[in-house]
Amino acid sequence: MSKIMRHVMIELETMGLTPECAIVSIGAVKFDPRKGVVSKDTFYVELDYKTQDRRICPKTEAWWSTQGYEARAALDGIDDLEDALSDLVKWLPPSAEVWGNGAAFDISMLENAYRQHNMETPWKFWDVRDCRTIKAMYECSRGGVGGNNFEGIAHNAKDDAIHQAKWVSMMWTKMIGRMK
Repeated sequence: MSKIMRHVMIELETMGLTPECAIVSIGAVKFDPRKGVVSKDTFYVELDYKTQDRRICPKTEAWWSTQGYEARAALDGIDDLEDALSDLVKWLPPSAEVWGNGAAFDISMLENAYRQHNMETPWKFWDVRDCRTIKAMYECSRGGVGGNNFEGIAHNAKDDAIHQAKWVSMMWTKMIGRMK
């Protein structure tokens, strides 16, 4: 019987950089950084960010206009944020360890959205992980990152989540391999 992948990389595309900003899309993928395995089991939703009663930053809105057509397609999302948050809860594995690319961005923004909708956050605070911390550790251990080839559409939440899961897994396995 295979073990459930508890690690989940979560990526958001948003309309600003603070926790109360509107969320354009949510992407997530299950992975096992110890084995370097990224699942094909993904979560992706494009949201109607204009109806969320959340902040829209004019600078970020202008930034979106400079992005490629494929990335901007998410701006036409029609899904409801509260429904997406409920669906994410159902999709997450039990006792999920959630990762974001930055300690104060993706996860903090989702936690803010769960509070806004009077919903319980589906992970424990001690199960939050940060890509940038493992990157800093990896850089210290070898003097640079490397191996960061992106596949997919930049600023697509699902493609970014998959990329970040692969990246964390690569760094994790190389660091642990050095310690053995």
